[in-house]
Amino acid sequence: MNILTVFLLSFLIQSAASTTYTCNPSVTCGCSANSATLTKIVGGQAAGQATWGWAVSLYIGGSLCGGSIISASWIITAAHCVYGQSASQIIVYAGSNNKLSGTQTRYVSTIYRHQSYDSSTYLNDIALLQLSTPLDMS
Repeated sequence: MNILTVFLLSFLIQSAASTTYTCNPSVTCGCSANSATLTKIVGGQAAGQATWGWAVSLYIGGSLCGGSIISASWIITAAHCVYGQSASQIIVYAGSNNKLSGTQTRYVSTIYRHQSYDSSTYLNDIALLQLSTPLDMS
């Protein structure tokens, strides 16, 4: 890597060090009630109340993972979270910033892991969870 490439990458990383996400009320998929400012991704940071309404916590056979709501009946998550697990071992908590709690609790009826997921390289590390009962999206 040459010095110009290192400089440009450094500039881009510093420029993106703080990002503010705001709500666009005209979008059909809905949006957060509050704006959120992020300063890092790795290691994370605390989320404000009602900031990330599409995020869920997943309790999977004694472990924790995260996921995102893509519709009332579907959650997207990482395949490594559900690898070797059965649907009955997964509890979905929606509507909270705290793990293992939520205003809605759902169980999973079916796991759809990417057919080419590789647990040694994490290639195609994606899975869909079909909920046994849809979430209340209001």
